[in-house]
Amino acid sequence: MSDFEDAIGDMTDTLLEEAGLSCLYIRGNDTATLTMRRSTSRPQFIDNGQGHVLEVRPVDFICRTSALPYITPQAGDIIRCDGVRYELQPVGGEKVFRQQSPQMTRLHTRQIG
Repeated sequence: MSDFEDAIGDMTDTLLEEAGLSCLYIRGNDTATLTMRRSTSRPQFIDNGQGHVLEVRPVDFICRTSALPYITPQAGDIIRCDGVRYELQPVGGEKVFRQQSPQMTRLHTRQIG
């Protein structure tokens, strides 16, 4: 592993220790507890094609890649954090996750309740 990758791993650990939340990662009937950092992006406004504009608030979660219960997060997986549910969904042409480094993964979600 390179010095850069080691630095990202150290940064991720520090971020999660200082600002992480205990969240549930849910797929079907399986649940895992992870420490994650939540960040809310600017709202996106989407025309639903029926004369209504919907406001969508994308929310990203950062976690340790090794903590994920699945190698590949999937659209439709749920994160429950502070009593609020978020569904993994692709955002802005990206897939539902981006592996920032071997140690850190960013999950793209939308709040659903």
